[in-house]
Amino acid sequence: MRLPPVLRNRDVVLLLTALLEQCHGDFDTFLDTLEVLIGVNVLRLRAPRPLINYNNNFDRHMDAATARTKFRFSIDQLAVLCVKLRLPEFTVTPWHDKVDTVEAVAIVCRRMAETCRLYTIASEFGRSLEACSRIINAVVNAIYRKWHDVMYFHERLTALRADSYAEAIETKSGLRGMKTCIAFIDGTKQFISRPTPRPTASEPENLQRVVYNGHPRRHCLNWQGVSVPDGIIVGMYGPVEGRRHDSTMLSMSCLLDRFKANPVLARFCLYGDPAYGCRQCLSCPFANAVPGTFEAVFNSSMSSVRESVEWSFHLVKGLWPYVSYDKKMKVRGSPIGLLWLTATLLTNCHTCLKPDGNQISMYFDVKPPSLDVYLSSALP
Repeated sequence: MRLPPVLRNRDVVLLLTALLEQCHGDFDTFLDTLEVLIGVNVLRLRAPRPLINYNNNFDRHMDAATARTKFRFSIDQLAVLCVKLRLPEFTVTPWHDKVDTVEAVAIVCRRMAETCRLYTIASEFGRSLEACSRIINAVVNAIYRKWHDVMYFHERLTALRADSYAEAIETKSGLRGMKTCIAFIDGTKQFISRPTPRPTASEPENLQRVVYNGHPRRHCLNWQGVSVPDGIIVGMYGPVEGRRHDSTMLSMSCLLDRFKANPVLARFCLYGDPAYGCRQCLSCPFANAVPGTFEAVFNSSMSSVRESVEWSFHLVKGLWPYVSYDKKMKVRGSPIGLLWLTATLLTNCHTCLKPDGNQISMYFDVKPPSLDVYLSSALP
């Protein structure tokens, strides 16, 4: 059977207005005519919406263990986080939703902590699906506006702790005299749904080809991460089309230019895999190293400590699985880039709030900075 057409809200209003005018204001005739139109598949009723329990609300007295499971932070930590991130007391969306910022950040954390439906979050907080979506967008945009420089590259913190980073890498690698490497660089992929062409495109476009990467054989966006021994991700650049190479992403980020321009960082270097190639402020393994030689020992020792950058990507995807779930990551459907950057910043905050940091800081035996140091060192 042919399905009735799907009409936009404006089309429905115009149709009903014209129908009521043809019925000369007779409401009984209008209802009878409307029933006939629905019966012959000219119109169809909207599908019933899921019921949300609006009696539910954000529990500010939730115990810490439950809050950490739901939000990755306790309620007290969420309150501290809102202050340190310099967010306003209330979050107001362009549609005039007004919500306490602690609750708004909790909604964002709850959304990213699981791959559940938005209905689940809306029901828990006693808000409509649309309101939750608007609040999430407002919070991630506010965080990005204030902290985008820190997300892309936290230059001040890196320069402030560069000597301790170099010492930790030298000690853990066992390479005496290796006093210049302070961080590790690598790329990671954020899997996304297959994108469709833009309806407003002036010419035919194949977005699926642009974001397709042949290595995992998936549609994805590329991100460039820089990790340091205290477990902090000091740099996250992107998103870049999935087909781009890591070395291309490095050139686009201009990260090495910032290293060279900083008088402290210019004395040090990053370490990456052979795909980047060696250059000023960037070191990589020796090519074709003969087993048993110093070059082979160097490659082996640095490879074991370089893995820590992969652990940092796992921390982001493990704490916030929503941002790496391809069925939910839809280009032009949600701010997937802002969500990934927000997840990275919150991962760093999560590390700062833990006494021992994370597995990277424990591996190198370097305490992470406090939340005050991490965020205050970013202030102008």
